[in-house]
Amino acid sequence: IVICGLIVCFRAIANGNFLIPITDKEKITEGDERTDIVLCYQKSGDSMKLVNLSYRQFPYYEEEYSAQLLENHGMMPGDFAEITYQAEYSVGGEDGHHAYIKVLKDWKQIQAGEALEARTYQSFRDDFMHCRTATYYPVVIYQQKFADFVIIPAEESYYLFTPDSDKPAVFDDYRKITKEIEISGKKKYLHTWVLCNENLSDEEIQEALYQGHVKDNPDLFFVGYDSDYPFQFTANGFEQPYLYHIKKLYVTSDSVESCVYHLTADRIDDPDALDALPEDIQHTVFTNWQSSDDVLIFGGNCDENTFLTFDDNNRPVAMSEQTETSGYTIFYIESGFFENICSGISGE
Repeated sequence: IVICGLIVCFRAIANGNFLIPITDKEKITEGDERTDIVLCYQKSGDSMKLVNLSYRQFPYYEEEYSAQLLENHGMMPGDFAEITYQAEYSVGGEDGHHAYIKVLKDWKQIQAGEALEARTYQSFRDDFMHCRTATYYPVVIYQQKFADFVIIPAEESYYLFTPDSDKPAVFDDYRKITKEIEISGKKKYLHTWVLCNENLSDEEIQEALYQGHVKDNPDLFFVGYDSDYPFQFTANGFEQPYLYHIKKLYVTSDSVESCVYHLTADRIDDPDALDALPEDIQHTVFTNWQSSDDVLIFGGNCDENTFLTFDDNNRPVAMSEQTETSGYTIFYIESGFFENICSGISGE
């Protein structure tokens, strides 16, 4: 009986049907008095809310509150404010995590530029340091070198705020673009989230993403992929379940100039392909190069934690959170990757 019960449980877990009953009681905690920056937003058909740009009690939860207290003072979706308040938090129970403004002690409306400068940098990375992701949730707060923006819904529109403008760019839609692809005989899907206007078709958006010319079109903004990377890669000997395979090497160097190389798989036998690089780097590249791979090489301020992400044009780019060490980061990527992702490499 016990064995049969375990088999049923394991099958239920495998099928995603295993439900754990919620038994935790709701716990209420009182927050400190704080002064923070908030942004007002409103989903279509919903009440206005405030999202906190400068503080999160829990790293993976954006702190949000009802906007009713500021709505009485004329706050509208897209408005920023500095508020002094005392918060209250509830954790557990059937509703999970919630934050409330228990007492609003003071407030003043501020401009977007001032508000964006006050964002608290959140480095949401796991062991493999991913970024440039997005989901169906239309509130997006990023503050990274190649992803520095805030997105909110504003009734029937969507607002994009960037640090270089006090006024938002306004879009009609926050859209998921799905591309069906085939890898190793298996059908898979590449999902991309964008801000766009209604005059753009999915096909036009896919073309702009593939060509890497997203910023040339004022009716389009690349938000991110719905997984950390749109391809499969190996880290610490374990294969990760995405679409493509990637291998990374790092080589230190005391004298390295900033550079970017993209060598396609058909150049593996070209001895002159990397003449401008030091001989030891050339040797490392060619020794580890498989005939089915493209190679991306980034030289400059990077280290073993440098990772691959995407810029606003959807072009692959290397990112590092340090600037003191120097060297070359080498990525080996299945050449089929660039059949679906922009082959232009950003040298920013």
